[in-house]
Amino acid sequence: MGIQGNPARGLAVAAVFALAAAMVATAGATAGAATGTPPRPDSGAVHAVSPAAQRATRAFWTSSRMAAAVPAQGDVQAVPSIGPPPGTPTATHFDGVATVGALFFTTGTQQHFCTASVVDSLTANLILTAAHCVYASTYASDIEFVPAYHDGQQPYGGWAVQTIVVAAGWQQSHDPNLDFAFLSVAPPPGTRLPIQLVTGGLRLGIDLGYDHQIEVIGYNDTDKRPIECATDGFKFETNQMEFYCRDYWDGTSGGPWIVGYNGHDGTGTVLGVIGGYEQGGDYRWASYSAYFGWPTLELFLEAERQQY
Repeated sequence: MGIQGNPARGLAVAAVFALAAAMVATAGATAGAATGTPPRPDSGAVHAVSPAAQRATRAFWTSSRMAAAVPAQGDVQAVPSIGPPPGTPTATHFDGVATVGALFFTTGTQQHFCTASVVDSLTANLILTAAHCVYASTYASDIEFVPAYHDGQQPYGGWAVQTIVVAAGWQQSHDPNLDFAFLSVAPPPGTRLPIQLVTGGLRLGIDLGYDHQIEVIGYNDTDKRPIECATDGFKFETNQMEFYCRDYWDGTSGGPWIVGYNGHDGTGTVLGVIGGYEQGGDYRWASYSAYFGWPTLELFLEAERQQY
């Protein structure tokens, strides 16, 4: 299954899965009923992308357009007025790993990118990113995921998005505690395998607590090679996590926070993504994530359910 829970909280993974699956079924029935009752904030809002639109996405994202894409957000301060705490590490560039990649998309006439990662799932075709990357006032278009993208190279090809699943609370009010999204992707020409069988994936960590040693991977807004940083995640406030590391800029939104990271194959457990408070933070040395708890698991299960 690929979901990791916290035994210290007394929740066996099987029990978590069974209860959350029941919650998803209830949420789906409520959202689909013609009662006029709004969906619960943590229920899933699902957007399907037609096969024709997926084909158009593959044709749209040429190498030159990928190179010209800019980050989705523009509110990170170029010269922060407050400096980082002593001992704050600095991110380093590398050639990337197969489980993490650049997420290209358009909003109107603008071409953007964020970061996304492959998560282990029963359907083997799900990726994880920040909700603000794929839904502002409307859904983003022409979304394509390129695992291990670097220096214009696409070692695993481009994977067009089939469905977008964000929380209803994010869609309604941009609740920072729900700033995560699960997307299903279709294989590129030349393979019929789902992405997880091509790149591997990250286990989804649910309710693991706030304090961890983590590896964070992302694509910032000045170059086309990913960055990575080994640092410590900690509690910022209830349902929000924070870490310190220099050089995490706008394009790193959606970048996974990984515990137990294996640098050879990019595996480990993802317990957060850059986003949440201030959609990831206003400073290049401090980044945030919504805490991954029940709403995250419920949305993940909804994303799986949409594939059947």
